[in-house]
Amino acid sequence: MDPFIARSVAAIAADTVSGAVEIAKKCAEVLARAVRSRPMSNRVDVQHEVLTVGRALMRSHPTVAPLVNLVNSLLWRLEEAGDSESAIRLVDETTNDFRRRLHVHEAAIAETTLRLIGEEARILTIGRSTTVRAALRHAHRAGRRPRVICTESRPLGEGRMLAGELAASGIHTTLIADASAATQVAQCNLVLVGADLISSDGLINRVGTYPLALAAQAAGVPIYTLCSSEKLLPLGYRLPTQSIQSINQLWTEAPPGITVHTAYCDRTPLDLLTGIISERGIAPPVGIEAWLAATHLHPLLRNGLDEPHS
Repeated sequence: MDPFIARSVAAIAADTVSGAVEIAKKCAEVLARAVRSRPMSNRVDVQHEVLTVGRALMRSHPTVAPLVNLVNSLLWRLEEAGDSESAIRLVDETTNDFRRRLHVHEAAIAETTLRLIGEEARILTIGRSTTVRAALRHAHRAGRRPRVICTESRPLGEGRMLAGELAASGIHTTLIADASAATQVAQCNLVLVGADLISSDGLINRVGTYPLALAAQAAGVPIYTLCSSEKLLPLGYRLPTQSIQSINQLWTEAPPGITVHTAYCDRTPLDLLTGIISERGIAPPVGIEAWLAATHLHPLLRNGLDEPHS
């Protein structure tokens, strides 16, 4: 891997506050640059570079499904190429189209979500989803006056960043401790969350989403995930087991004998969600299998992040 590309991958791996859409856009740019970083003799060279850099990016953010879908799309498109020149051109076209669709889909989701946001709605959210942010800003511009509650979203606290961004847009925003979300949700009439991915096993999102969904169900408050089709994990892709990180955000000077464990994401069963809002509209979680099956997984990705057997 080219040293500059390797540094770009490392920078994306170190990004712990960007949402899945932001990460995916950055990865698309890196992949487009990677195939031009050194001479490519033929289509196979381009394919190998996409797979090598793609796997490195997917390892850096293993629960971000748009990365899987981007690399999957590139591998299928490269099957059409006859030489390295046409292969590089297809990579450029595919990554540009991918970034464009992310933007268009985000706007479509914001327009659909507007139907759920009444005058002076009280909305709770978690983490820092740029898709949720776009929907709330769109509602504000449309004359709604939502009152938004953001959880701080520990251990990294990216909810604080979202609160600042919403307040800067003129949206009435309150920041709360994560532990108070379950009691605050009863005072709301809508919960909106983002998504790293959706699979038949559930929604993976910022840690704390699962207990928030349980609290919303108990309080009778509708909860929706804002999730474009790029976040649907293709059937057959083997998602790596999420490792529990030992980090120092919770307790920087823990006494001897105490091991500090935390995780960045959790999995929420789909039957806890009221609906899934995508660029296609609002859909119930029931029947997600058929939706997921629409994307065919390239054979080179069937081993997930493992190298293919020779």
